[in-house]
Amino acid sequence: MSAGPEDRDLLRIASSMARFGGWSVDAATGALELSGEVRAMLGLPLTDDLDVQRATELHPPEWRPVIRESLERCTSSGTPFDLELPIDTTDGERLTVRVIGEPAFAADGSVARAHGAVWDITATASQRERARSLEAQLEATLNSISDGMLFIDSEGRFTFVNDNGARILRRPAEALIGVPVLEAFPEAAGTSFVAALERTLTSHERSVVRDTYAPFDAVFEATIYPTDNGVAVYLKDVTEEEQLRLERETASRRLAEQAALIEAAKDAMIVRDLEGRITYWNRAAAALYGWSAEEAIGREERDLLHDDPAAFDAAVAHTLHDDYWSGELDQRTRSGRALIADCRWQLLRDSTGQPASIFAVVSDITADKKAEEARLRAQRMESLGTLAGGIAHDLNNVLTPILMSVQLLEHGEVDERRRQILATMEGAVKRGADMIRQVLSFARGVEGRRVEVDVRRLVSDVVSYARDVLPDSVLLDAAVDDGLPTTSGDPTQLLQILVNLVTNARDAMPGGGTLRIRVSELLLEDSYSSVSHLALPGRYVAIDIEDTGHGMSADVAEKIFEPFFTTKEMGKGTGLGLATSLAIVRSHGGFMQVYSEPGRGTRFTVGLPVSESPQTSAAVPTRLEELLPRGHGERILVVDDETTILQITCQALELNGYRTLRATNGREALDVIASSADPIDLVLTDMMMPVMDGAALSARLEDEYPELPVIAASGLNSNGGPARSVGMGVSRFLPKPYTTTMLLTTVHDTLRERGASSRVEQ
Repeated sequence: MSAGPEDRDLLRIASSMARFGGWSVDAATGALELSGEVRAMLGLPLTDDLDVQRATELHPPEWRPVIRESLERCTSSGTPFDLELPIDTTDGERLTVRVIGEPAFAADGSVARAHGAVWDITATASQRERARSLEAQLEATLNSISDGMLFIDSEGRFTFVNDNGARILRRPAEALIGVPVLEAFPEAAGTSFVAALERTLTSHERSVVRDTYAPFDAVFEATIYPTDNGVAVYLKDVTEEEQLRLERETASRRLAEQAALIEAAKDAMIVRDLEGRITYWNRAAAALYGWSAEEAIGREERDLLHDDPAAFDAAVAHTLHDDYWSGELDQRTRSGRALIADCRWQLLRDSTGQPASIFAVVSDITADKKAEEARLRAQRMESLGTLAGGIAHDLNNVLTPILMSVQLLEHGEVDERRRQILATMEGAVKRGADMIRQVLSFARGVEGRRVEVDVRRLVSDVVSYARDVLPDSVLLDAAVDDGLPTTSGDPTQLLQILVNLVTNARDAMPGGGTLRIRVSELLLEDSYSSVSHLALPGRYVAIDIEDTGHGMSADVAEKIFEPFFTTKEMGKGTGLGLATSLAIVRSHGGFMQVYSEPGRGTRFTVGLPVSESPQTSAAVPTRLEELLPRGHGERILVVDDETTILQITCQALELNGYRTLRATNGREALDVIASSADPIDLVLTDMMMPVMDGAALSARLEDEYPELPVIAASGLNSNGGPARSVGMGVSRFLPKPYTTTMLLTTVHDTLRERGASSRVEQ
């Protein structure tokens, strides 16, 4: 079927748009015919004759032999050809054309001509060239990567392996292209790498695997990315990296353990450079000094912590010289609290051996120092107590007959002048006895009764006392919080403490001032270190007595609780008041604190623990009601090695209705009891005697005469004396020197309790 005019027009239009046309060469004459489209493509005139030679010259010289040879074979032997080659237009534009040639045979079977087509594929060739260039660049880029880059198709075959991928896989790239993964590496079957590859090929999701590849004894990290026709694998040999990681982890773990130990240490640990700037500050340092690590690091330790820069500088110089220093330094915390630091400093050197920094371990030994001072003070107290105890018995034995003699002389005396003289003598004896009791109190402790004490009433009595003793130039300002809890203690002893503090405050303001008394409840959440001892957490009633007097320096304030230390003039103070007050506070489980500034005054705080178990409330005694009970002929055995005490005691008993027997030691007393025809109602014995002392006598009496009451008398009325005496079979304890009233009351009460009520007047 031949094409009509319209079909030929459409073909021409299509040829024009596609830039291709036809050509024909006569085999016999070599005449060349080009279609109009080819002529237009090459810029040739439509009517100009053109032979093969001239057309061949349109190609670059290196392509001309190829054209001639291909055309010659086609016309001579009928060999077709398909060439892609450059050609220049008459305008000088270089085109890339595709030339196809086929033979056309005559009736006799010979080649009549060669004909074919020419396509302008310049754009396609240019794109293909760019693609080849990009591919080369991509391959060069992939080969420049220090790690492996692999392309694997959907069938699991290698399609590309870069140079480092071949090195990692230990195979030439050419040997892997087109080979399935498990065929190239059968030993990889079942590994995490093959599992990840299969997972990405199936799910088209990225996979990352890092594992040891045992056949190579290496650790690989593979990141597998899905592609349109398979996967791309980024393969990295991380054997050395993994080894370094393990070493770093081991080192980090070791450092973390060491750091944890340092952070958990109770001692403060500080590192500073040679300029003194802090570079490390552990948790204990933050707790001790009050500055966090962020606040402390970068600051100079010398200015931050040390009160004595010269001592700090000397310690640094010693450390730099000897590589190590240990000693004590005075430091301060963020709050201004002074502390004594036990320091151990070690010089640290760098890799070249040069000094680099100083590592300091610091312990707060402030409490230990205070405890040591307390122990030394206690030793002094004990030594003093031993001395006082040695002479107290003899002194009390001297004072007892004097005191009782004065009272006996006073009894029935009507001359007022003689009564005043006797009263003066009695007061002097009592003051001497009181001094002995104070010495024993702070040296051996204080014991007293324990009842519920209304602190408000206690303070009310102190305020009344203050109004009586304060001059008009001193203003009294007292305030007591409402709803105060009670405390448990001996009200007489507690009153003694407060009266002593008020008296001291008055004496500290000779020119006038203000005395403030404040009472409130105090809650201690942590242990509190006071001058008395370490107060335990809990509820306390805090009594503050503050004056605006001359105050004290820190050195003086540290010594005021020591016995016989006084700031008063000679003859105006014994130095026993605060020592006794401190002993009383300790015995009550409380604490005592003092704060003073020279020229600004002094504040004493007495903390008494809140009572946990209600007891019968006792009013603070303000006067002693003396009652002289009489006897009714009861027989009393008095035992004492001091003749004067023996004589005056028996005389006092006989004057008040009792009959007496006498013995000078325990052995003699047992003989008196055994030989007595009439029963003995009570034994009054001294505790310190030759031959047989009072303790041995009371023990014998408890075994042989259990119904016979015993009263023990001693000048050693130390802490626990009455309790220990009762434990030895003693009914009551009578401290020397005793008054006639104390003697008669003790005898009366003892007889009444032991069933002698039939002979005791009720």
